[in-house]
Amino acid sequence: MATTQTKQLVIAKASHVLSSPRKTNLVLKAIVGRPALFAIKQLTVNTKRAGKPIIQLIQQAVGNAVSQFQASPDRLIIDSAFATKGRTLKRAHIGGRGRTKPYERITSHLTLSVRIPSAPVLTAPKPEVKETPKKVIKKSIIKKILPAGRQAK
Repeated sequence: MATTQTKQLVIAKASHVLSSPRKTNLVLKAIVGRPALFAIKQLTVNTKRAGKPIIQLIQQAVGNAVSQFQASPDRLIIDSAFATKGRTLKRAHIGGRGRTKPYERITSHLTLSVRIPSAPVLTAPKPEVKETPKKVIKKSIIKKILPAGRQAK
């Protein structure tokens, strides 16, 4: 029996996370394609600052999938995840001689989608095509196909 799978996606978003998108995307790319609960376990031991907001985002997506589609949390797989640039907070440090040193705190918007693999849909099997064995093919046909210098074995 041939099987095909359809997929449902549940999307979760977080805005204004205090971590730059460049650093956050490094963490997000490491969890794409993994089961959601395994990704949470993996991020708890990760030392990156962006780990905690991403854990909350995965838990939000898992909760949405369970409440909306009655999906099992064990079967959920992270389909895609990315971070885009959010607003920039302008701040300043106190410098020497009464000066200020400006710096910017860049935030990011996180988007994560979780795939719910559904039960396999059974389809009708394709009819098998029987190939003729090579020994059955007549040598006269092979002589027509082969160039003049080659001989059929």
